[in-house]
Amino acid sequence: MRHGMFWTAAGLILLLGCLARPMPVTIVADGQRRTLYTRAATVQEALAQAGISLGDLDRVSPPETARITPGMVITVTRITQTLEVQEIPIPFPRQILKDARLAPGETRLIRRGEPGIEHVTIRITWADGRPIERHEVHRERLRDPVPEIVAVSLLGEVASMPVSGTVVFLARRDAWRIVGETTRIVRLTNLGDLDGRIFALSPDGSFLLFSRAPLTSTRTVLNTLWGVNLRTDPPRPQPVGLENVLWLEWSPREDRVAFTTGESSPGPPGWRAHNDLWIGRWENARIEARRVLTPTAGGPYGWWGMAWAWSPDGRRLAFGRTDGIGMLDLESLKATTLLTFPVYETRSAWAWVPALSWSPNGRYLAALVHGPPRSGEPPEQSTRFDLWIVAVDDGWARPLVEDVGLWAGILWSPQGLFFGQARQPEAGDASRYDLYWADHDGSDRRRVFPPEGEIGFGGQPDLRWAPDGQGLLVRYQGDLYYLAIPSGQVYRLTVQGDIAAMAWR
Repeated sequence: MRHGMFWTAAGLILLLGCLARPMPVTIVADGQRRTLYTRAATVQEALAQAGISLGDLDRVSPPETARITPGMVITVTRITQTLEVQEIPIPFPRQILKDARLAPGETRLIRRGEPGIEHVTIRITWADGRPIERHEVHRERLRDPVPEIVAVSLLGEVASMPVSGTVVFLARRDAWRIVGETTRIVRLTNLGDLDGRIFALSPDGSFLLFSRAPLTSTRTVLNTLWGVNLRTDPPRPQPVGLENVLWLEWSPREDRVAFTTGESSPGPPGWRAHNDLWIGRWENARIEARRVLTPTAGGPYGWWGMAWAWSPDGRRLAFGRTDGIGMLDLESLKATTLLTFPVYETRSAWAWVPALSWSPNGRYLAALVHGPPRSGEPPEQSTRFDLWIVAVDDGWARPLVEDVGLWAGILWSPQGLFFGQARQPEAGDASRYDLYWADHDGSDRRRVFPPEGEIGFGGQPDLRWAPDGQGLLVRYQGDLYYLAIPSGQVYRLTVQGDIAAMAWR
């Protein structure tokens, strides 16, 4: 027992002697390399003994908590960070306008382009005085680029081609029709007071409903509803017995229309919506209607009104308010909320409501949805808008395409989804838009209109699917264009320059 105690004590003395003996370590720091004999237990203690202090970003190898071993090399890397602000020019785009007054090959500069300016703040990380990392921390646009606008001749570009079905359009406050072939355009009305609010063609293309502005300024009458039978020769406009109509569309069943009403208002925007709903029967060129929804406040910005869209089977109506999307069953008159989101705060005399489009089978609804904030702004001030798909019967919804802009517009065709895409989504109310196509699940997305280099849409794209399923009618810069599917070939059909509405059945 005594021998064991003796050897244990001897071992302890030997161990303490080893620990007390100074060990050589090499320290590399601040451009110097030196050897230090130390009794320190850790790297941190050795650095303190050498009088080397560390900054918050400095790196040490091995770590400060590592145990000291003989011959260890300790490396201190000094890390600093600086901010650098760069002024970056933003190239200006070139936009092309077509002008029938110019001779073939002639061009005219309408507006000179100016580059924009962005300030970009870069954080640079330095290791022992050498840059090792650059990271953008802030980007601020000081000036938007001003597009260069060049006018070119459009002579020789108007296509002469047959047109199936019935194409009508509104220009110079009257209704016009393309009869069989694009070069045959006839006037349907000679009234000069169509206000463009209602311009709806029956599903069989036989009757056009349109709204007329009141003959004199009045606080009670917003407009009157008229129609013209396209099967009579000559067609004669006639009143249909309705007034103060804000929205109207034919049912796919053809014998009914749905519409909402409002009243004239002295201040902007010039009307106040009732947020009601009427269903009317079309009989003998008259509409006999019953009110199925009584007037309501309509939620935030309710004075603007709501968006509506018939289901393909004519049994339901989807609706869009400033704060959500829903569906109304016309048999039970039961309304169901499908999706909600924060209202978009315009701080002006207009309101944003979602664009809506049904899938051809009536199972899904494509909708434009007010998205989440980009950074720290309140949800009501977010400038992000996303394209969503809603399964109306299965109870699920998900985004398809993010950040398309608030005037994106949607058309769900048998060939896929057509929608607008803002060139500057963060400024979607002022941005130009391009027309994109995507598969029904949002994949295979590609730009289809306008041709490269031309100015984009100045708002929500106006689109109509061809009755024969072979193309798309587009209203662009006051004229009609035909986009062939799937070739993508674009044909200009008119040189009016002032077309304000259209329909194709």
